[in-house]
Order: sequence, then C-alpha cells, then structure tokens
Amino acid sequence: MSSTRFRRSRFSLKEERTALLFIAPFILGFLVLNFSPLFYSIFLSLVNFNELGALRTNEFIGLKNYTRIFGDRLALAAYIRSFYFTVIYAGGIIVLSLFMALFLNRSLYLRVPSRTMIYMPYVANVIAVSMVWTIVLNPFEGPVNVLLRLFGVPEESLPMWLLGVRSALPTVAAIKVWRNLAFQTIVFLAALQEVPRELYECAEIDGAGWWKKFYRITLPMISPTMFFLVVVTIIGSFNSLALVKGLTGGGPGSATRIITLFVYEQALRYSYYSYANALACLLFLFILIITLLQWKAQKLWVHY
Repeated sequence: MSSTRFRRSRFSLKEERTALLFIAPFILGFLVLNFSPLFYSIFLSLVNFNELGALRTNEFIGLKNYTRIFGDRLALAAYIRSFYFTVIYAGGIIVLSLFMALFLNRSLYLRVPSRTMIYMPYVANVIAVSMVWTIVLNPFEGPVNVLLRLFGVPEESLPMWLLGVRSALPTVAAIKVWRNLAFQTIVFLAALQEVPRELYECAEIDGAGWWKKFYRITLPMISPTMFFLVVVTIIGSFNSLALVKGLTGGGPGSATRIITLFVYEQALRYSYYSYANALACLLFLFILIITLLQWKAQKLWVHY
C-alpha cells in the first residue's frame, strides 16, 4: 500500500515538473515583457526625465509628475475624452454583438459564410481600416455623403463625420465597434449554444414569449460570458491609439485626443518621458479601479 502511494506521489511530482517546464516560457516572457516594463514605468514617473539627454536616476522628484497632471487641463480633457469614448464603444459593441449572436444562432441560410464574413474586419490591418474609412466618410466626396445627397439630405445637414468637432469621437468609436464586433459576437454565440434547449421548451409550455425567454433564461445563463466581455471590452477601449492616430491624428483640434495619444505625444514629440509615464501609470490605476469595481458588482447580476 505504501509503495503504491510512493509511486503515485513520484508520478504526480513528475507531472508537476513537466507542467512547470511547459509553462515556464510563458511565465518568463510575461515577467520580462509585462512586469518589468510596468515597474520601470513607475520608476521613470518618479524621477526627472523630461528632456533629451542622459537619464538622471539620482534626481528623485517623487510625485511631482503626478501632481502636474491635475493642473494640466489638456491631460484632464484627454482622460475625460477616453472615458466618453469607452462608454460609447463598450455599450455599443456589447449590445450589437449580443443581438448579432442571437441572429446567427438561428437556423439561417448561409450561416457559416456569414460568420466568416463577420470575422474579416477583426483580422484586417488597423491602418488599412483607417485609410478605407477616411475615404468612405469624407464629408465632401465620400460615398456615404454622396448617397445622402442623392436621398435629398440638404447640404447643411450632412454629417462631417471625422472632420466634425462633435461627431469625430463617436465616429471613431463606431468604427472600432465595427472592427472588433466579431470577437464579442463569436464569444456570445458560443455561450448561447451552451444554453440547454430544454429550458426554452419548458418556458414555451408555460406560455412565455420571446422577451420573457430572453430576459429570464438567456441573459442569466450567459451572464458569466457577458461579465468577461464587459471587463475585456472596457480595458480594450483604452487601447485605441493606432486607430485614432490613423483616422484623425487627434483632430479636428483636440476632439479625438484620447489619453493614449496624449501620452504618445508627450513622450515622443515633446520628450517628457517621466510625465508621459506618470500619465500612463495613472491610467493603469483608473483601469484597475474600474475592473475591481466590476468584480465586486458582478454579485448583483452574474449567475454561475
């Protein structure tokens, strides 16, 4: 009996070592490529490296870069624009992807090719996407406004899209929704297909309509998946530098200068490296707080 236990313990120990060997490259890469830059960024935000030249690590200035942020109206405006962008993007993509998944979950003609076509924008190059939408939404010669003119929309009522101060940021958010819609749709679709059909059949016997089945069965059953997508989507909404840079460059004026673009400009255009790292660290703190609040709030609506 003791020899059998000894063999099992040796076998399990060997399995653990093999597992550690397989995951070691990922752990090493994660520590080197993720954790090390994070701590170095925190370090840079606490020293004076706001000009070109040698890094003066002995000039420790504490939280001066952070206090500078709250006196910088451009930085605060960039944070506010980023949160506004997040509300539009996250709300839009969660709702649209859910209804797209509900549509694709039905028995439809050419359902498989439709899923493939929905996924195509997600794998497209972000700069190519930016160039195409810049041409399509050109307010003067773009095909969208040309069609609106043909339908009789007055010239003064035509949207300016990416060139309008008020319309530029929502337009960029809508383009990001279009580009990333496939990922959320496919994840929602996988969750919908895991909902037992017997629940719907029992509800139909009791006389439940489409809305009651959706509200009482579908939403509770896919709520863990929805929680995951909400968290991932909100975090991903702050990673929009390439799209904004390609579509508007932060314009018109400062209408689309979100915080990631502002950090990029502070570091690479003005050489305020420590200040840029302080801005990035504060953004990381905001995202962490939002994620923790979501984690706490999941008890109110997520059903496991």
